[in-house]
Amino acid sequence: MNVAQRYDSPLRRERAAATRARILEACAAVMQTGADLTYARVAAEADVQERTVYRHFPSKSDLESGLWEWIIDTLTHADFDAASEEELLSSMRSSFEGFDAGAPLILAMLHSRQGLDVRIGRQRDRRAMFEACAASAVPTAPPTIRSDVAAALQVLYSAPAWELLRTFWGMDAARSSAVVAFAIQSLLAGVRARYEEGDAT
Repeated sequence: MNVAQRYDSPLRRERAAATRARILEACAAVMQTGADLTYARVAAEADVQERTVYRHFPSKSDLESGLWEWIIDTLTHADFDAASEEELLSSMRSSFEGFDAGAPLILAMLHSRQGLDVRIGRQRDRRAMFEACAASAVPTAPPTIRSDVAAALQVLYSAPAWELLRTFWGMDAARSSAVVAFAIQSLLAGVRARYEEGDAT
């Protein structure tokens, strides 16, 4: 029995990839206006039918995850697999440069419910990265202290920290990332010194 197979070709894949990219650019544009990220708005912004958006992103979480990946790929180029102090600092510097480059979008995401949803959706991965970096940087510290260090690392390496330094101190990405790098290095050095000396209090 002959089974009809869907025709595939490099050209079809190329067109699909271009459509997906246009949809994600539209997501960024919608988010930047502060409007809700709806399929209808995204479709209108991308100049495609709403069903086309659904075909590429069947659920709202798929759409939000796609936007997050787009931000990483096109703006921050950050590596969220960092597992050491140096890798974390490198990722932070790259992220802050991307935040500056896409400031209107990043600020809109920081001050909208949907932007928060996008970031919360990837928190498990980000938390794992900070915990891995803390374990690598201060291995002699007790587990509870390492957990506190991981949380502090996320506070420092974050879009809200970038925004604060940008808004209240007038710092660009180069300066703000240097300040945050100094804070991270000082934090880790202090914890290492404390627990390498055997002070468990």
